[in-house]
This record gives sequence, structure tokens and C-alpha cells, in this order.
Amino acid sequence: MPVLMIRYQVADEGVAEVVEAIETAFAAVATEQPEGVRYAYLRRTGSTEFVALLDLDEGVENPLPGIAAARQLQATVARWAVGPAPTPQPLDVLGAYRFG
Repeated sequence: MPVLMIRYQVADEGVAEVVEAIETAFAAVATEQPEGVRYAYLRRTGSTEFVALLDLDEGVENPLPGIAAARQLQATVARWAVGPAPTPQPLDVLGAYRFG
């Protein structure tokens, strides 16, 4: 399965709220400890651009919609995103170390 990437920018005034929602979501994911999932969230240094990466083992269904804090993160991003709506884009992994 390809790695999914979601890339978006948020309004300046929404950065802190998005960062807080990311931290809350990752705390919930750490508590749930879903199997077969690799998940990362990044912010381009000094900018309002965010990137999320999600990699699932073959046959594993995405557990994030079942985690309330992850759903809240999506709602927060939807509220603050500027430009086109963030949508998952598949990426083919060509090389990786402990990822994919």
C-alpha cells in the first residue's frame, strides 16, 4: 500500500490551534497504540505549511477515524486550512529506513 500524504497551509492565526490539535491527537494515538500503523505529522520550519504521512500495513484499516482526537484534528484543519481542501495523495516509497 502506498504511503498517504496530506499537505496543506493554515491561516497564521490558526497555527497554534492546529499544533495543539496535533499534539492531542498523537497523545490519543499513543494511548490507543493501533497495530500496523506508522503516522507522522510535520510542519515546515517557520511556516504555516503542514504535512501528514500515514503508512498502513497491508490489510490494516485506517484506525484514525475511530479515535476522537484524530477526528477533532481533521475538524480543526478544516476550519483553518487555506487554499484547496486537504486531500490524501498516495506516494510510492522508493527507499526508506524503518518507514514503509
